[in-house]
Amino acid sequence: MDKLQITGSCEKFVKDYLAGVESGHNWYHISRVLINARKIYDREKRGDPFVIDIASLLHDIGDTKIDPAADGPGMVSDFLSESGASSGIIDQVVYIMNYISFRDSFSGCEARTAELDIVQDADRLDAIGAIGVARAFSYGGSRGNEIYIPGEARVTATTREEYRSSGVSTIGHFYEKLLSLKDMMNTETGRIMALERHQFMESFLEQFYREVGD
Repeated sequence: MDKLQITGSCEKFVKDYLAGVESGHNWYHISRVLINARKIYDREKRGDPFVIDIASLLHDIGDTKIDPAADGPGMVSDFLSESGASSGIIDQVVYIMNYISFRDSFSGCEARTAELDIVQDADRLDAIGAIGVARAFSYGGSRGNEIYIPGEARVTATTREEYRSSGVSTIGHFYEKLLSLKDMMNTETGRIMALERHQFMESFLEQFYREVGD
């Protein structure tokens, strides 16, 4: 199994798959998650860095936000098998894909792994802070969501069904999800990295409400 070759194949596969996708979930998002994951691994020294790398690269393949009908884990399993990855590596990557999403956090997972902890933290870090603000409005705009609804309840989603059907504005999404992520980090490094980003979002919201008079 040539790990370097497989990693390179993953990069090409992901770039091709995400070509033309909304900018909050395109290749640049993937590359930021990979950078975050490597930073966390370098400090935590837990898990298999190869699994962390390729799971970071492949985690959005078949995501319902991109293609609701796709079988992402199946696509990735087939791709990695054709690329020469071992069954053990494939199983670990698919496991991460099955549990990385915020919408899947309500039901929990069978067992935490170091690789899942790190890749999930890396992905969540890209959802908060300045880049998180930018991504939220990019995605909301691509779906035709309101920027802000005066008087909208500031409610945190507590079930998968609530999250999927909430229909909140982009500002509402901060309360529904983004402001919760700091306290959902799995690693000590992730928690440290999340704090500054969380504080930025709080400052952004304070300024936003001053400007709209709410």
